[in-house]
Amino acid sequence: MENIRNKAQQIIDVWNQKDIEALQKLYGEHTTFFDPLLNDNIAGKTILGYAQGIYDAFPDLEFVVMGITTSDNMAMVEWVQKGTNTGEIMQKPATGRYIEIPAVSVIRFDGDTFVSQRDYWDLKKLQVDLFQK
Repeated sequence: MENIRNKAQQIIDVWNQKDIEALQKLYGEHTTFFDPLLNDNIAGKTILGYAQGIYDAFPDLEFVVMGITTSDNMAMVEWVQKGTNTGEIMQKPATGRYIEIPAVSVIRFDGDTFVSQRDYWDLKKLQVDLFQK
């Protein structure tokens, strides 16, 4: 299970690097990704476009891992996304506001193959923190 824990941490580390090429190697064409902002599963190059949009909206974005729990083929990662909104998001202009949104990722593997990532976080909190405070 330590191997699964390390792989899950590496996934979060790649997101923190903000390196689209590294994300492309990690996700490939067959790994699926779900995020509340999308409300759908995406894969391949669509993940890269989504990631670039998030990085453009929050150039200082950081995912801080609070804990990782694993089983034979799955990791649950509790994390907090932190950053300042300086670019367009949700088709709205930048607000300049700082956010901290707690989240959980469920990351699945098939042997050594990274199969899917499903992120769960409070979309309403993001909307309130960015646009209504």
